Amino acid sequence: MKIATIKDMMSQIKIGTGIQMIKGNTVNDPPPMPYGVYNITSPYIKGRHRGALVDYAIDGTVYQKRTEQYKFTISFSFYAEDIETTMEQAFSVHQWFLFFGQEFIQSRNLAVVEVGNIQDRTAFLIEHYEYKHGFDVIFRATDEQIREISETIEFINLGGN
Repeated sequence: MKIATIKDMMSQIKIGTGIQMIKGNTVNDPPPMPYGVYNITSPYIKGRHRGALVDYAIDGTVYQKRTEQYKFTISFSFYAEDIETTMEQAFSVHQWFLFFGQEFIQSRNLAVVEVGNIQDRTAFLIEHYEYKHGFDVIFRATDEQIREISETIEFINLGGN
């Protein structure tokens, strides 16, 4: 997973919707409301296979490439002073993933697998409510690893002619 790509995505959400997105589960003070928070809740969800292996040669050097597809989940929550604003912000970013952000997402070699339902995530904190709405997005990504194969067998004599 490329964290830089996710940070770029949050910048694009800000440009497209005007909603400031911050990383969740940090010790930093939050910005003034309203704002959105993102958390990478599942950074790697294994695919059904081990990946595809391909051997190839460049200038006499043999390489092996492993390619796999995997999924990851990002959870979004939106905070504001009132519940109506949290719903509007969640809906705006939800639409960004369903339509407006598709070109950006595809340009980063990602695919949106599922955009979850918007849910009320409001919490009661001692003497007041913390208003928030949110949803989860599941993405599919591709990862590649390449290694040089240092030793190869060119010819095996099995004892025949």
